Amino acid sequence: MITWSEITALRLKRQHLLYPVTKENYNQLFANMSPVSTMYWTTPGDPPTLPRHADFDDYDYNSSRRSKRELLKGRFGGGSIAYVTEEDLEVFACLYRKEPSEFSSIQMELMELLKQEGPMNIGLMKELTGLLVKEITPALHKLQEAFLVYEDQLDNEGDRGWYLFDGEFPEVDLERFSKVQALKGVLPRAAKLLVFCDEEMLRSYYRLPLKLIKEAVRELVNEEILLPVEVEGKNGYLLKEEKELLSAETISLIEPNVILLQRNDFLVKGYADYLKIAYPSDWDALYYLLIDGVFHGVVVGRFKFGPHVIEDIILDLEEKEKTRRREEILKAVYEVFDNEGSSAKRYCGIATK
Repeated sequence: MITWSEITALRLKRQHLLYPVTKENYNQLFANMSPVSTMYWTTPGDPPTLPRHADFDDYDYNSSRRSKRELLKGRFGGGSIAYVTEEDLEVFACLYRKEPSEFSSIQMELMELLKQEGPMNIGLMKELTGLLVKEITPALHKLQEAFLVYEDQLDNEGDRGWYLFDGEFPEVDLERFSKVQALKGVLPRAAKLLVFCDEEMLRSYYRLPLKLIKEAVRELVNEEILLPVEVEGKNGYLLKEEKELLSAETISLIEPNVILLQRNDFLVKGYADYLKIAYPSDWDALYYLLIDGVFHGVVVGRFKFGPHVIEDIILDLEEKEKTRRREEILKAVYEVFDNEGSSAKRYCGIATK
C-alpha cells in the first residue's frame, strides 16, 4: 500500500530539496519545473533561479544561459513572466498562447511599426508613434501573451528590445500542438516531480483552466501514462511506472528537516491555493515552511528592498512540537533572512524578545 511518507520522501529526492542538484543535472530539473519564474520578490530583470534546489550559484549560470538565448522569456499562465528552455519554447507557446479575439488599434500600430522598422525599445516606440508608455506597455504585453512579439532579456538592464516573434523564431510553429496535446507533453514532468498529484494541484501549478487539465489527465489515463490511485483517503494520480518504486524497501525514511520555500517555488505553486487558505494573515506571505517534507507554516511580514520585516512565524504544529522545534525552525529562517536586519518579531504569535 502506498503511503504519504513514501510519496513525501520521493518528492524531496526528485526535487533535490535535501540533496541539491549538481550543475551536471541542473538543466533537466529546470526543464521539468518549467515554466520557471524568477523569485517572488527580486530585482526587475533578474534571471530565474531555483533556490534550495541547486548546489551552486544558478543566478550567474542562468544569467549566462539567458544571454545566449538558451533560456527564453515569455508570459505563461495568467500572463505572468517566466522562462523556458530554447528546446521547449514551441510546446509552451502552443500551450499558453492567448491570441486576442480582435486587435486594438494600438496593437496593430505597434505590430506594423516592428514589421517596418525592426526591433526597438519602448522609448523609441513612444518617439515614433506619439503614444504614451502607459498605452504602449499593456498593448505589448497582450501581444506577448499571444506570442506575436518577443521581449529580449539578455541581461538585467531595463532598456529591452522588442521583436516580432516569428522573425526571431521562424522554426516555432504555433499551430503544431493543440493545447491538450501540448499539456499532455509536459504534464508528466510535473507529475514525476510531485509523485502524487490531482487536477487541482496541476491547475494551480500550470495556472490553466481546470477543464483543460481534466481533459489532458483523462487522455493520459486512457493512454496508461497516468494511473488513478487513492493514498490514505485522497484520490489522485501518479505515473504508472511509479507504483513499483513506491515501497518501503525503495524509499528511505525522511530525516527531520526544515526548509523555507519562496512563493514561486515549484512545490509552492502546486499547493498555492491550499496554502492561501491554510495560512491566512494580514501580512504578506514571505516564505512557506516545509517541515519534514510537508507544509506546516509560513513566515509573514513585509517585503522590502533592504531588510525584510518578519512579523510572525505561523505554524500548524501541535503546541509541544512548536516548542520542541523552535530553535531548529528559527535557525532555518535565519539561513534565508539576516538575523540582525530581519529578526522575527514573533514566533507563533509570541514576541521573540
